[in-house]
Amino acid sequence: METHDVILALVSIVVGLLGYFFSRMITDLKTLESKITECQTRMPEKYVLKGDYHRDIDEIKSMLSDIFKILREERV
Repeated sequence: METHDVILALVSIVVGLLGYFFSRMITDLKTLESKITECQTRMPEKYVLKGDYHRDIDEIKSMLSDIFKILREERV
């Protein structure tokens, strides 16, 4: 076997490993992209906006305040 054949075999092995590596990387990137897209589409179902949360809390506090006023008036 000549050195030319050995070098060609080593280059073939390296190119094959690089091809496998890049193939796996592309597959992982596609999987990651689909997971991110799924998270973005499901985010409104799972999380509430900060403004909506504060608005709801203020409304609840207002309702509790009204309830406490009514209870105080009945006790007097």
